[in-house]
Amino acid sequence: MADLLQIIRNIVEMMGEFTTVVSVVCFLIGVVMLITALKLAQKRQEQGPGQGGWNSPIATFIIAGLFFSLPTLVDVLNVSLFGVESQSASSIFTYAKTTVGAIKGAEGKEMIEGLVLIVQFFGLIGVGRGLYLLNQSAQGGQGPKTFGPGLTFVIAGIVATNYPLVAGIIQSLISTQP
Repeated sequence: MADLLQIIRNIVEMMGEFTTVVSVVCFLIGVVMLITALKLAQKRQEQGPGQGGWNSPIATFIIAGLFFSLPTLVDVLNVSLFGVESQSASSIFTYAKTTVGAIKGAEGKEMIEGLVLIVQFFGLIGVGRGLYLLNQSAQGGQGPKTFGPGLTFVIAGIVATNYPLVAGIIQSLISTQP
């Protein structure tokens, strides 16, 4: 039976392929949304004035563009929210010195780095899910039932992709040491 460290090592080794798959899926979702936006725009144009708004085609077109450039979107939102680009998993030891940084063993540090990398990967998926929910909200499907969760997924995904910095912020807030 494999131990936890070996499981994390195996997942970290495959993380490059996982990220590639997520990027390709997001690109394909962007293509499908772009085609859908063009169909919605054509349908809206054929209906004539007064038969509906342009909100749905325009929102779908914009969100399709965001799906095309999901990694760039994540970097831009990280800079907007935190003032820095996405941090590497190993930087958690720099930001959270008194909590995570106190781990001395190499295996412990490797495990923490692997877990942080997994959290960052799930953050990327969370941003994609949030964009999808925001698109559903723009379509008028569930209304506020999808806008709030969509925005929450985008913000939580950005927080997760920059987890080392967030861990440092949390440590600074709850720590009694200067």
